[in-house]
Parts: sequence; structure tokens; C-alpha cells
Amino acid sequence: MTIAKILQEEKTDSSLEYLIIASDGLRDVVINEEAVAMIKPLEDVEEEAKRLMQEAYQGGSADNITCVVVCFLMNQVGSSLLAPCNNPS
Repeated sequence: MTIAKILQEEKTDSSLEYLIIASDGLRDVVINEEAVAMIKPLEDVEEEAKRLMQEAYQGGSADNITCVVVCFLMNQVGSSLLAPCNNPS
């Protein structure tokens, strides 16, 4: 049994705002574009992850659901540092 596997390697640049790391319990139910659209209006990465997991659960996911949302604060300066994600934790 494989415990973990790398599915894809992604290159990032300064335009990246969020990274969603999710198990197949989420990916099988919520497509990438839907996931991004769901988290964009929110400003708290913990709430964003919870929303994605809830959507997968309500969508009938038949597998375990794990989700991590990472907010990147690249190219932000001074007091605007937390503008994209208001939750600094």
C-alpha cells in the first residue's frame, strides 16, 4: 500500500496567491476551478479549507477528505502584507 505519492510538480511564480493541497476525497468531488472560486472571496485560510472540505462532504465524497490551503504573500509590502489573507496564523 502506498502511503503517499507525489502526483504533480508545480512551478510557482509571483502571481501565485493560493496553493490548495488536497486528498482525493476532495479532488474527486470538487474540480480545481470550483475550489479556487470558493476560496477567493474568503480571507481566512482555515475557513477556506473548512469550506472546501464541507463542499466535498456535501457532494458525497466516498473517501477521507483532507485539505490544506496555503496563502502566499509575495510582492506585498508594509501594512498591506496581510491584505490577501487577513489571518496571519
